[in-house]
Amino acid sequence: MQLADMQDVLIVEDSNLHRQLASEICQQLGFSSVRHAANGEEGMAMARERLPDLMLLDLEMPRMDGVQVMQQLAAEKLAPHIVLTSGKDYMLISTLELMGAGLGLQVLGGLKKPLNKNQLLDLLQRLYPQAGKNGETCPLYDPASVRQALELGQIIPYYQPKTDLKTGHIKGAEMLARWQHPECGLIAPARFIPVIEQNDWATELTLSMLEQGLSQWQEWARHGLRLPLSINLSARSLQGNSLITAVESRLQRSRVPARYITFEITETAISDSLTDAIGIAARLRLAGMGLSIDDFGTGFATFQQLTRFPFTELKIDQSLVTSIADKPHLQAITDSIIELGTRMKLCTVAEGIETQQDLDIMQQHGCQLGQGYFIARPMDASQFLPWAKQHQPGFNPTPRAVN
Repeated sequence: MQLADMQDVLIVEDSNLHRQLASEICQQLGFSSVRHAANGEEGMAMARERLPDLMLLDLEMPRMDGVQVMQQLAAEKLAPHIVLTSGKDYMLISTLELMGAGLGLQVLGGLKKPLNKNQLLDLLQRLYPQAGKNGETCPLYDPASVRQALELGQIIPYYQPKTDLKTGHIKGAEMLARWQHPECGLIAPARFIPVIEQNDWATELTLSMLEQGLSQWQEWARHGLRLPLSINLSARSLQGNSLITAVESRLQRSRVPARYITFEITETAISDSLTDAIGIAARLRLAGMGLSIDDFGTGFATFQQLTRFPFTELKIDQSLVTSIADKPHLQAITDSIIELGTRMKLCTVAEGIETQQDLDIMQQHGCQLGQGYFIARPMDASQFLPWAKQHQPGFNPTPRAVN
């Protein structure tokens, strides 16, 4: 759903003053239907009668507070997009954002009262990118079709730039799998990656992406562009010994220097098989490749993993990047993460930069690199070279021989 498609908003708020203010803001933002409920019980009744596109939900109300409303919505499998509102501190609001997400609700974020038009608009403008990443509404392809796509080389890398947050210059790219279907066009990863994981084809996909990336690196090098590439590594690949041998042989054949390749690993993947994961991570580093911890800041054991693995890069999770503007406690956490990365001599990367405000804040907090839709969407190789030309001073894409 895009912002323009949202027409019906339900304001659940016990204060007449705040309810009226929220109503005026929603009308200014173009909602054609603005409904009101003076308490949680009334709000639930109206949501059952007609599910709103958006619910502005106050957390402190008599006769069913916002926490109880979220619990009841989840119990009845009602899932409007929700923005939480409260006069309490941001720590409490953030805690309940996490609770709502844990219940499976579509919580866009939380705002302190009195409601601010620009802050609400910022949350709503994030709705479309979020919906695009949500695999729940995307039916999965059958295993036979995905297997065929792998064998025919239809799953290809798209490249999302990483740029220096101070200068805007390109510093690398993350390779993201996309399925170029001959009949259906480009298929999002949410529709086939889970199938690959379930059938233990993850290592095969990683090696396919690596081969294509190495070939593309050689092509770009002929144009004078030598760019670090990042590849996601699944938990399924962090077991056994076959991965390292296969990676090293492909690097040797390509003659691409190992320092230009970084593997990104999530904390979840690490925790699945700790001993094997440590061994594989160490061997990748010994071979000269980089190692990035992805989605940093989302798990309780994340800091402990930094003492166990030889990381070279730390990627700050999007949930922190897009939420810290008016939340002092999240700013403190983000500052600590960036300072920790700096002290450990790790490159820090902000994921999911979707607005100018995201970029400015992460730059102000000392983060080095960033990636996200505001900077550039993932693009195929043919689109990437001209984009890189505009974001790399002195880069003149004239083909020449590679030594």
